[in-house]
Amino acid sequence: MDNEELQNSLEKNIQERFFDNLITQEDSFQKTPINVYQKLVYMRFEEVIKSNFPLFIKEISEVEFEKTVVAFMQDTPSTPFVWKIPNDYRKFVKRNKLFKNREYLYELLYYDWIETEIYMKEYKFKEHGKFKFSNSYKISPSSRVKSFSYDIIGNDYQSKRENFVVIYYDFNSHDVLYREINQLIYILIKRLNKKQNLGKVLKEICLENDIDFKEAKKVLKEPLQELYDNLVFI
Repeated sequence: MDNEELQNSLEKNIQERFFDNLITQEDSFQKTPINVYQKLVYMRFEEVIKSNFPLFIKEISEVEFEKTVVAFMQDTPSTPFVWKIPNDYRKFVKRNKLFKNREYLYELLYYDWIETEIYMKEYKFKEHGKFKFSNSYKISPSSRVKSFSYDIIGNDYQSKRENFVVIYYDFNSHDVLYREINQLIYILIKRLNKKQNLGKVLKEICLENDIDFKEAKKVLKEPLQELYDNLVFI
């Protein structure tokens, strides 16, 4: 190994040790410049995560939150974008089952996070044609459909209740809106594709679940029209 390679190796080793010290927060570094920097790094993570999960934060103690953030820092977030750090945190918490006795918290994390994700994307508003069951559609990039096992949409987070929600960017108010939908609409939107028209997809679902197709078409026309007008599917 020549001098340049040796120097690069030493620099890399120093950098790795420095980063390890920042995230492990060992007692030997108390009241040192490194400890101060540790606190600054922690405070930055804390600020970003707290601001993205207001409902989740209300459901846990400060001690619990601090432990999860420190553990998350040691795991080293993968994203280079600050605004995506909360999503890495959300995935880390769920993957490691940090709240296995309160699983509703994982759904609450998603509920909090998805608003940020939808807000941060750029959309081009396009005029679209008349809604028809004979047309083919797909779910819009500005919307999500989600099935919850707890009553997240009803603000009774700890109560088990299967509920289906469409979350979408409203191009008029420029807000992210949450709306509960029935299971049939949920399944229909999830299965939309450009290979089959809407009517054919609905007919298949009706056959699978012993539902009268004509009646379903009649009942769903108005709510689907509204969702289409709001660009939930395009």
